[in-house]
Amino acid sequence: MKFIILASAAAAAAFVVAPAAAQVAQPAPAQPHAAKVQTRADVQAHVGRMFAQLDTNHDGFVTTAELDASKGQRAGRVRERLQQRGGKAFERIDANKDGQISRQEFDARRQAREQRVAAGQGRMRHAGMAGLGKRIFTMADVDRDGRVSLAEAQQTALAHFDRADLNHDGQLSPQERQQSRQQMRAQRRPS
Repeated sequence: MKFIILASAAAAAAFVVAPAAAQVAQPAPAQPHAAKVQTRADVQAHVGRMFAQLDTNHDGFVTTAELDASKGQRAGRVRERLQQRGGKAFERIDANKDGQISRQEFDARRQAREQRVAAGQGRMRHAGMAGLGKRIFTMADVDRDGRVSLAEAQQTALAHFDRADLNHDGQLSPQERQQSRQQMRAQRRPS
């Protein structure tokens, strides 16, 4: 549920700041997602796009089966991309060199990447609802019926967005996103 966490701390897509009225509008330089300001409307739109991708049977709900199928497809695409790059990335992740990437190897690599991002040495990519898995799915399944509707997904994403919007101006700045992530990490650490 990329849109859930991204909506909360990063949420979704991104957008440019309008130029001053007296100036000639210039195209904004390309920026990584984390460097862009997001609004509640941006989050809602992004959740809608992600939901449409995950709701493969178009019944208005995302189920764990659809989530698992998307996860499997994504894993296949990742494997193909790694192989196309000459296997170097795959080899870096495959710590025990058995020709497979285990969940532990994947998580260790992701944790190392998150630490680099936190230290300002890289940027984080988000994999969507399928990438975040059942934990986010469970959070979004407000009525606990085993499936997530678009309304539930958007409601959960906007609740996360509101918590991350520290100054409550309806926009999520890169600084707020970073502060929110730090607060969440501090809350998760055992005391």
